[in-house]
Amino acid sequence: MYIFPFIYFISLTVYLCYRHRAFDVSVYMSSLYTITSLCAIIMVVGNNLEGSGVLVDGWEPDLGFVPTILYCGLLTLTILPFSLIRVEALKKITCTHPHLLFLFVLILLAQSLLNFYLVADSTLEILNGDLSAVRESHYDAEMSFADIKAASLPGVLRYFNYLNFTTILALPLFFYYTCAEKRSLWVTIVLLFISLSGPIKAIQGADRAELILYGEMFIFCIVFFQKILTSAVKKILWICGIPFAIAAGVYFVAVSSARFEDTNEGAAGSVLQYAGQSYLNFCYFYENANPDLFYPQREMPILSHVMLNSDYSDVKEERSAKEGFFIGVFATHVGAWFLDVGLVGCIIYSSFFALICLLLIKYFNRNEFEVTEVLVLFVLATVPIFGIFYYRFHNFAIALQYLFAGLLYLMSKFKFIWKRD
Repeated sequence: MYIFPFIYFISLTVYLCYRHRAFDVSVYMSSLYTITSLCAIIMVVGNNLEGSGVLVDGWEPDLGFVPTILYCGLLTLTILPFSLIRVEALKKITCTHPHLLFLFVLILLAQSLLNFYLVADSTLEILNGDLSAVRESHYDAEMSFADIKAASLPGVLRYFNYLNFTTILALPLFFYYTCAEKRSLWVTIVLLFISLSGPIKAIQGADRAELILYGEMFIFCIVFFQKILTSAVKKILWICGIPFAIAAGVYFVAVSSARFEDTNEGAAGSVLQYAGQSYLNFCYFYENANPDLFYPQREMPILSHVMLNSDYSDVKEERSAKEGFFIGVFATHVGAWFLDVGLVGCIIYSSFFALICLLLIKYFNRNEFEVTEVLVLFVLATVPIFGIFYYRFHNFAIALQYLFAGLLYLMSKFKFIWKRD
């Protein structure tokens, strides 16, 4: 059955591409799962199942019919609502409250400057040092240089620093101001600087995930805005994007080599496992997870943090001990939901997610969006796009993205006296 997900998702990708006559959002999402399914096949065929993150280490996995169908079905449920978006039809993106949006940009800019202050004097030292040791320190919950520096900040700024993950919302805003508002690139390029706060901060822990997320969501923006991207903007993106992609690739290779060159699978094998383990771990969850355990901290991070004073990181070790295996592995977003709230809860949560997406997108072939709808869409799209690894919004700080995007969306439904004519 391990071949079935690849056949299914490549068929879904071809069907969606044929139906829309374009490489659009849903095609992009489906193609990501085609790639990760192919990596899973290579892992199984090559017996590359020994290593960190692969729960089937040491025994032959039972990749059965039921978990495979659930895996493909639940993922499809979270992808299909985005098939209503036809990027070829997009003609206009409006803004109900430009002053409010600009205020939000200023908040993100302030956070990015604070982040730059925290990481400026240690980033180069980390990159020139032992990246493997840096990552081990991160796993041991040791404070990074930036965290130590942040601890000395005044109380208000320490709370303000929670917004660091939210700065990625500057990425779709860059495309909006550049493509829809036709603002000068010399001005909007600042938004790209803001959006890089997350990947830059991630260097403190020799992390690869934030960089991959940024790359995935950058491609999402190009796909979504492709119809209104001018040739000048495309040229600038190529000029700026190639050096950044090279630098990001060098960093990714350096981190992978430092962490895994002495392991049996090696750096190349670890990258393969990084990309292909989700399907295997999902099947492992289906066979071995305790259905009596219920831990919704990952699904309701803001509520758990504020009302229960409990985060996913607080219960991960306890939960792993009760399950008998480490739960912090890649198993897609639906795998995380399945493990935390059970099969019925996972189906309900996936259906609820699909419903929210449908209510936002409204109808097929839509040619106009409001910019706050684009922000919410960006956040929602992160779930299945980064979901090839795990559920992105698993803690309070990251979940602030959909809180801010949601508040801006709700405020766009009300008229203020300073609304632009």
